[in-house]
Amino acid sequence: MRFGMWNRIWILAAVIIAGTSTQARAQPGFLLPGGGAAHAGMAGVSTAAPVDAIGALYWNPAAIGRLGRSEVSIGGSFIYPDISVSSSFPRPLQRRVDTGRTRSDNGFPLTSSLGVVYQPEDERMTYGLGLFTLGGGGVNYPADANNPILSPTGPLRQNVLGPIYSNLTILQLAPTAAYKLTDRLTIGAGPTVDVTLPSFDPAFFAPPDDANGDGIGTFPAATHARPFWGGGFRLGIQYALDDWDFGFGYTSPQWLETWQFHARDELGNRRDLSLKASLPAIYSWGIAYHGIERLNLGLDLRYVDYANTDLYGTSVRDGGLGWDSSFVVALGGQYQVSDRIALQAGYQYNTNPLSNTSTLFNVQGPAIVQNTISFGTTVAISESLSMSLGYAYGFNNSVTGTAREIPNATIEMEASSHSLLFGLQVKFGASKPTASTVCPTCESTSAMRIDAPPLMEQPAR
Repeated sequence: MRFGMWNRIWILAAVIIAGTSTQARAQPGFLLPGGGAAHAGMAGVSTAAPVDAIGALYWNPAAIGRLGRSEVSIGGSFIYPDISVSSSFPRPLQRRVDTGRTRSDNGFPLTSSLGVVYQPEDERMTYGLGLFTLGGGGVNYPADANNPILSPTGPLRQNVLGPIYSNLTILQLAPTAAYKLTDRLTIGAGPTVDVTLPSFDPAFFAPPDDANGDGIGTFPAATHARPFWGGGFRLGIQYALDDWDFGFGYTSPQWLETWQFHARDELGNRRDLSLKASLPAIYSWGIAYHGIERLNLGLDLRYVDYANTDLYGTSVRDGGLGWDSSFVVALGGQYQVSDRIALQAGYQYNTNPLSNTSTLFNVQGPAIVQNTISFGTTVAISESLSMSLGYAYGFNNSVTGTAREIPNATIEMEASSHSLLFGLQVKFGASKPTASTVCPTCESTSAMRIDAPPLMEQPAR
């Protein structure tokens, strides 16, 4: 590939990553289930069944050693989240119940991912680099006098509440190496570097102040902050049989800097806020079957340990969100329709980490979607270049509960999402001379390579 084309690819990737904003939630908690149309089109299934560089790097670092080729993948999604909050507050003396429903104005956030896998010829080592929008989310509720929790001073006229805004973006850099111990066994590992961009207004994790003495408190805004860094590590293993692959990936807890915000009180005096947070450990198990011509099937099981993280697992009483850990089941497949066209489909179910609103802080992070279906298609433009498009729908779900800041109020959060997935895959170097590079219906490997390479490449043996 010419140097000028590589420059254009890296510039495109940098622009997409730099423009990322994740004001949406269509995933287990704040984690996105996958990146790009090919990977996310299979519901993020890739612990044992990667179909592109992004998927090979996403859950299991050993999977890059089973991809069987060198590749650059750029992918992402435009998300349309449909999020709303309803609340009601009884007023016995007036013999009425105040109630209202308000939609969040989230727009069309962009997520992005970049995966690079380099497989040197005749070597057991494989090298990779992933840069992902790992997750995030947010809301953008306007003030609403008809909705008790968004009314100017709330139903108790004690604190200023509406409007409510939040935005959290989590980026992760994952340099990775995998080593093929035997023809069947591959191990992988690598560090992770995280960047978090949090923003909350009001900051419900901080006490309100009444600096002007009018008897009505005001929560500060946690919007003035720099990017915060963190890190951890990943380990993985993959084992292959003739028609089966098995994989396991572990991502350690991600230890983060304390989030610090420059705020002010009602009179404009300086007020400093801080919030301790960490990202959960992730355990991923995967199994893949590719014994049927043109078909690749995979099943992933995941455990996301929110309960043992700072902030998300911290109890509401202690200023946290009180989330439970989440269990995820994802089933995905890819079918090679022709030498140039492949189709992907997938379904993901996850338990809800949030069983009760409990606090207004959780209104700023409605992590409640539990069922997601996805579809994708990949088209080979040339021997080295493929493009992918896809769609994912997060089915509507709701959670009802209370908030400690407003006794007697009932709150319901509701969320669903539509996602347009896209991706670009560029293969370079020589693929391993195995069944992974041979189209089942082609007469010879050389004929396949001249006309159009298959998109569904089975793991190398």
